[in-house]
Amino acid sequence: MRVLGKGKTALAIKEVYPDAELFDDADKKSYDINSDELTIVSPGFPPYNYLVKNTKNKQSDYDLFLKENMFTIWISGTNGKTTTTQMIHQLLKEDGFTCGGNIGTPLASLNGESNKIILETSSFTLHYTNKVKPNIYILLPISDDHLSWHGSFNEYENAKLKPVLAMNEDDIAVLPVKYKDIDSKAKLYFYNDSEDLAKQFNIDTTQIRFNEPFLLDSLLALATQYLVNEKVDYKQINSY
Repeated sequence: MRVLGKGKTALAIKEVYPDAELFDDADKKSYDINSDELTIVSPGFPPYNYLVKNTKNKQSDYDLFLKENMFTIWISGTNGKTTTTQMIHQLLKEDGFTCGGNIGTPLASLNGESNKIILETSSFTLHYTNKVKPNIYILLPISDDHLSWHGSFNEYENAKLKPVLAMNEDDIAVLPVKYKDIDSKAKLYFYNDSEDLAKQFNIDTTQIRFNEPFLLDSLLALATQYLVNEKVDYKQINSY
């Protein structure tokens, strides 16, 4: 197996797969562009990168490590991913969930730790993920970002929406109302703002200590907790 990258994600993969070969732009001369070998692409490598463009069999670390017997919650969006992910973990860690992803513990380092995983998920990872999908997908609002990596806002947006298209009837997604016309088999919840989201999940915002933008993060976390175990724990969210 090959890995494009030599940073945190790549090194964590090599801990699990010691025989994996790591490559970056300094290795162009030794990189076999005709190989069919499985190649995991680290999130930092954009689609236009020489190594990426000349790799036949590529996938993300999500495709490599996530299995059907796992229950996963992915959180994405432009701003607030880290806070929302951490809040969700605080609410669900007693239910056996572990946490990692884009910022924090790489997925490879969570391997075998739990079959319940909360993942902060970047558009970069989503771009290269083609085989797996979340059980619950939480999407914060999307605004212009990483356009040089993706090439356009449309491609960036498509990456963020990619999991929704792969989800099935047993899965759930919570999305900004802008995407109400998306074609998905999942059960979908749409929100316009914090007030709208609170009404849909019967959450009392007067019991939450946060103001915007953290109010939306906390409401998405509480909505996730409700979707998992039909609980809304104000005390726990306020202790964040």
